[in-house]
Amino acid sequence: MKKSLFHIKIFFTVTLVIIFSLHAKSVLAQKYPERLIKVVIPYPAGAIGDIVMRMVGQRLTEKLGQPIVIDNRSGGGGLAATESVAKAAPDGYTLLLNGPNHVTNLGLFTKVPYDPVLDFSPITSIVNSQVVLVAHKSSGIKSVQQLVESAKSNPGAMNFGSSGNGTGTHLAMEMLLRAYDIKIAHIPYKGGSPAITGQAAGQVQVSFAAVPLALNFIKDGTLAPLAVGGNQKLSSLPNTPTFKDLNIMDYDVEIWFGLLAPKNTPTSIVNTLYEEIRKYVSEPAVIERFATMGLTPIASSPAQFSTFIAAETKRWPQVIRELKITAD
Repeated sequence: MKKSLFHIKIFFTVTLVIIFSLHAKSVLAQKYPERLIKVVIPYPAGAIGDIVMRMVGQRLTEKLGQPIVIDNRSGGGGLAATESVAKAAPDGYTLLLNGPNHVTNLGLFTKVPYDPVLDFSPITSIVNSQVVLVAHKSSGIKSVQQLVESAKSNPGAMNFGSSGNGTGTHLAMEMLLRAYDIKIAHIPYKGGSPAITGQAAGQVQVSFAAVPLALNFIKDGTLAPLAVGGNQKLSSLPNTPTFKDLNIMDYDVEIWFGLLAPKNTPTSIVNTLYEEIRKYVSEPAVIERFATMGLTPIASSPAQFSTFIAAETKRWPQVIRELKITAD
């Protein structure tokens, strides 16, 4: 009898602990946010991801009533920045704005201090940008076919720039070179902005670039757009064909940016952030502003973003290993 009473007491004690724990989490979520929210960004100020998050952050500040503070931590492939969020408290006050390197790092480094799937609670993929293949005006190249012919007839005469080893722009070019069996020397830069600025200055002849970074140089005639990745033409580059238009290859390469929280962040907090961002990027004026930048709003649900990251994790590290690309 005493044993039974003892077991009953233990059962009720454990039950009460669970109830109070769940209640505490519920109260936390209901009051969220009560203080400023920090968003860690593994990119320098002025990079596309930084610009996007500052736009979104301003709206979140207005709607949630607490400031959104941007913490730029560029360098090292974003490993340290991403790890810091993976190890942060899952309370919604430390978030991560990341892009393709969130998953490509698995193929670039022998040791990655985080799991892109298991260590995070995805909130939403905010925007993506198709990449555009551009050539410097001094090269005289005006089409993909001219680029291929020039590379074959003048081996070693051209260089291509990228935002860094293993980045989306680097992978895009390596895939093109492999498809046509041509060789163009690679010059990696520390970021997309330095890469496109270097090309505009004539340091390299060709490159793939995120559309927002290349637009002004395309408009002033410094760079000639040859083709855009993806299957849809861009309103910002209406006369530039897609690779699909040219029947060249299936070129599904894009630059994306999304918001993530540490794993086990309460679903209610994740949904609060997702809903506010979804409403913001669905506004016609915001869609138009993104379009002028060469960006397409996505605002995928947490479940959709989670599925996307899992698929990218399987896809890009394998490509990187096949191409024998390293972080050095």
